[in-house]
Amino acid sequence: MYIYHRVPKNLEGSILFPLNALKEKYPLIYKDQVSKYVGREHLFDRRIPLLDCLWNDVLHFSAVHPKEIKQALIDAGDTSDFNMQYFQVASNLIDPKNAVVYLYAHPVHQDGFDVRDFIPYNPGKMHEFSAMPQATKEYYREMISGGKKPLLYHKIPHILYRGFLDTSGLSVVSI
Repeated sequence: MYIYHRVPKNLEGSILFPLNALKEKYPLIYKDQVSKYVGREHLFDRRIPLLDCLWNDVLHFSAVHPKEIKQALIDAGDTSDFNMQYFQVASNLIDPKNAVVYLYAHPVHQDGFDVRDFIPYNPGKMHEFSAMPQATKEYYREMISGGKKPLLYHKIPHILYRGFLDTSGLSVVSI
């Protein structure tokens, strides 16, 4: 079983760093990456249950294959020229002690995440999170029909990993 992380367009070296580590190590890359959170900056203050760290202290992965995400966008009417690459990571490369699955089932409250949305990471159970959620497909349709650009991973369970990842030797999936 695999999990996926989008290859950053401005990746320096072969190590993936969480945003807070990027801020110190590569400030220009941090500035570019943090731009994805315009209007959602409140997430940077949110603590992740079970890991006791901030949202921007973790790497974000998805168990949904990138081709399914692309197809759902196309089905929703997106006519963009897709040219994205993803690291394909064997699910057992992520240390379960430093990872959780964010189910994305409850809204984020003003005071933080709903603890029920977080479960321990189990590499052998990633197939349970590999299907494209219907809620995401509906969200894509709503956003695209309204002329807005959807967030790619909205309502898709996230695998959140507190650590760094060496990408040398990983396969890359292009869509």
